[in-house]
Amino acid sequence: MNLSDIFFENHTGAKTLAGGDIGTLISTLLPNVLVFASIIFFFLIVGAGFMMIKSAGSAGSPQDAAKAKAALTYAIIGFLLVVTAFFIMQIIGTITGVNFLIPPI
Repeated sequence: MNLSDIFFENHTGAKTLAGGDIGTLISTLLPNVLVFASIIFFFLIVGAGFMMIKSAGSAGSPQDAAKAKAALTYAIIGFLLVVTAFFIMQIIGTITGVNFLIPPI
């Protein structure tokens, strides 16, 4: 049973990664990295917010507040690293003429 035949039977632009190498996999996933990072960043921000609210209660401790602040700080730093890497790839692509973010068809 081939799942690509079931789900993409009438789609002419569907690609399969069967028999491909690691370069094909990376070229396929790379354009979506910023979207995945944004989703993860959102959940980390929400989690850090809940941690901050919980630590601000009467039973909260200063250590819990510090953990929440650290989680928020690390989430922001991680997202900034991903965005910076994205823009560096854009600059390298502009200089070299190689588009890394849109894989060849």
